Amino acid sequence: MSKHEKTLRRERKKTDRARRSLIRNPQSAIRNGAAALAAAAVIAAGTSAYADPVRYDNPADAGHFDWAVPATTTWLDMTLAAGDQPGAAFGATTFGHTPISGGADVGGAPGLTELEVINGYQMIGLASGTVIPSGLGWNYYSYAYAGSTFPEGVPLYLGVRFNGPAWQYGWIGVERISGSELDAFAWGYETTPGVAIPAGIPEPGSLALLAFGALAVAGRRRA
Repeated sequence: MSKHEKTLRRERKKTDRARRSLIRNPQSAIRNGAAALAAAAVIAAGTSAYADPVRYDNPADAGHFDWAVPATTTWLDMTLAAGDQPGAAFGATTFGHTPISGGADVGGAPGLTELEVINGYQMIGLASGTVIPSGLGWNYYSYAYAGSTFPEGVPLYLGVRFNGPAWQYGWIGVERISGSELDAFAWGYETTPGVAIPAGIPEPGSLALLAFGALAVAGRRRA
């Protein structure tokens, strides 16, 4: 099994655990995940909070979009699924990855696409659930130093914004596969400008599951 497949499996396991918890004890699951359920209920109701987040998963086998191509700048368009990625087209919603000696250069153009960074030049490795923007600075280019910001085989997230000045916020889930090469296992963004998004949200199937659980318990209480 490849590292990419292991990453996707870990994400699926998190969703499966949430599903089993809801089935066994929905009231307890809601108490333990009140914030997530509130967000899910708001999404289901079509109001504010996380207004309309979009997520694309990068398949491990057929249809995989290879973001880590040695000696070539490869562009990831935040608004497209893996199978629709042109790879070579730069635009206002794209982020380029160029493996180079000592790091990976990711960015676009000032005012169009920017990464949330720490210490000015080093990309921030965000944990799942970190809200973007998180209050760090923004830069349209930065570097990932092998073994420091991104240990090999550890799934982390890049906080991004694009389409300035009406900024939209998003994330790119990445793993360092070897040397300075980062490959993406998923990416997502908030379609409403100015609205924050947690890294990794929405998880595959989890928001619909949580919203269903909230509605089920609400119905039980009314009864």
